[in-house]
Amino acid sequence: MWRYILRRIFLQGIPVLLGFSFFLFLVVTIAPGSPVTHLRGVPNLDTSVIEQRKAQLGIDQPFLVQYVRWLGRILRFDLGLSFDSARRPVVDLIKERMPATITLSVASIILGWGIGIPVGILSARYQYSVFDYVITFLAFVGISIPSFFFGLILLYVFALKLNVLPAGGFFLAGEARTAAGFISYLLLPALTLGLGSIAGVARYMRASLLEVINQDYLRTARAKGLSERIVVYKHALRNALLPILTLLGFMIPSIFSGAVIVESIFAWPGLGSLAIQAVNERNYPVIMGINMMFAVLIFFGSIIADISYAFADPRIRYE
Repeated sequence: MWRYILRRIFLQGIPVLLGFSFFLFLVVTIAPGSPVTHLRGVPNLDTSVIEQRKAQLGIDQPFLVQYVRWLGRILRFDLGLSFDSARRPVVDLIKERMPATITLSVASIILGWGIGIPVGILSARYQYSVFDYVITFLAFVGISIPSFFFGLILLYVFALKLNVLPAGGFFLAGEARTAAGFISYLLLPALTLGLGSIAGVARYMRASLLEVINQDYLRTARAKGLSERIVVYKHALRNALLPILTLLGFMIPSIFSGAVIVESIFAWPGLGSLAIQAVNERNYPVIMGINMMFAVLIFFGSIIADISYAFADPRIRYE
C-alpha cells in the first residue's frame, strides 16, 4: 500500500503539479492588467514610481525568471508575500480564511452525503415508483441548476421575502455568537454549495445499487430466507458504495473550488472571496497559492478514493 502511495506521489503527482503550476503561472501573468495598473490612473504620477513598484514586486523580470523564483519559494514551503499594500505572507492570508471555507465545505458534504445516499437507496428500492420518478426529476433539476442561480433564489425567498435567514456575511460586529446564529448564517450557503452533491450522490447511489441488487449472490441470500432489508443494507450496500467512494475523492476539491462563487454571493469570509479579490487586484502570489492548494487537494483526493476501495472491498489490494 505504501509503495503504491509513494509511487503515485513522486512519479505522477509531482510532475503533474509542476506542469499545472507552469501553465497556471503563464496564464496569470499574461492576463490583461497587472498589479500596478491602478497607478497609471493617478494624475501627475512619475513613471519612475511605477517602475520602482514593479521592481519591488518582482514583476519587471521575464516570465521564466519570475516562475523560477516562485518555484524556488514553493520548494522552501514559502508562498511568498501578497502584492497588496500590507505585503502580508500569503500563508497567513490563507490561514485566516481557511476555517470559514472548511466549515462551509464540510457542511455541504454532510448535506450531500447525508441526504443523497438515503434518497438514492430508497429510489433504487422503489424503482419505477412515484417516489423514484420524483427523485429522478429533482436530481436532474439539481444537477442542471447553476449554484449561483440557486443561491440567488434562496436569497430572494428566505432572506428578502420571508426574512427568516440572514442574506450573507458571518456574524455582524457586536452580535452574540450562538449556535443558532451560526447555523442561520451557514444554512443558505451550505445548501447552495451542496445542491449538486445531493443530486449527484443520489443518482450515483441509485444506479450503483440497482446494478448490485440483482447479482446472483443476492438472489441466493434471498433464497435462504434473509429479509430484503438485510440483503440491501448488509450485503448490497457495501459493494454499491465503491463508485460513491470514487465520487467522494473528486467531490472534496470540487466543493472547495465551487465555494469561490458561493462565498462571493453570500459574502462568506473564506478563500473564495479572497480569490475573487486577488483576481481583481492581479495579486499573483495569492492566486497561485489558492489554486495550487486546490490542485493538491484534487490529487490527494484521487489517492484517498483509490485507497478507500481497498477498505470497502477486501478483494482489492495495491501492490
